[in-house]
Amino acid sequence: MAGHQLTAALSAGPHRRPRRAPAPARPGGARYPRTRSPRHLTAFAQVVAEVLAGDRPAGQVRPLLSRRAYELLQRRAGAYACARRPRLRRAVLTSPESDVAEVTAVIDCGSRCRALALRITYAEHAWLCTHLETDVCGPRRGRRSGR
Repeated sequence: MAGHQLTAALSAGPHRRPRRAPAPARPGGARYPRTRSPRHLTAFAQVVAEVLAGDRPAGQVRPLLSRRAYELLQRRAGAYACARRPRLRRAVLTSPESDVAEVTAVIDCGSRCRALALRITYAEHAWLCTHLETDVCGPRRGRRSGR
């Protein structure tokens, strides 16, 4: 049901919110879309989970993150390390405001499931992940010997 709420909120026509000027062109002339589909949002959550697992470098998603979110992602990269590639098991999508999307996800890391939350906003003519939260406080540390 939450996916339908996001789809409805992000694809609302002019009858639900005031009409805005079109977004400026990106290099190459293409325009940034003002809405994000549930498919784009869940794919982004999967990519962030791969960074958290250490399967993808954080630099690959740098253009999609605010400075603060990128620094947090770098600090936590590798915290979801597992024997196989992490898999997005479930995602709940919400849109608290017209230019904001939130993704709450459960990531399957093999023997354990992990939590991930993302806040994605439309700012400065592009979509940007401005905040992320995980169920860990920092990168995974090696175990001490003798335990």
